[in-house]
Amino acid sequence: MEKTVITPIVGQVYHNVNGADYRCEECESNKAKMVRLRDGWTIWAHIVRQEENGDISWAYSTGGHWENRDAFTN
Repeated sequence: MEKTVITPIVGQVYHNVNGADYRCEECESNKAKMVRLRDGWTIWAHIVRQEENGDISWAYSTGGHWENRDAFTN
């Protein structure tokens, strides 16, 4: 399957190949701040790629942390 490097759109939700949905919160040069919707896990995704079916992946991530986790617990 062909993958294309993309610049994610801030506010857009993307389905990752790992099965989780992530919302793009911010973009910088070749990286995007992505928040996993189910629990608020936040990372900087570097070199985001999109497959033909729309799913995304990234070359590597940095800065993983829980951001506003209270909003996701109950």
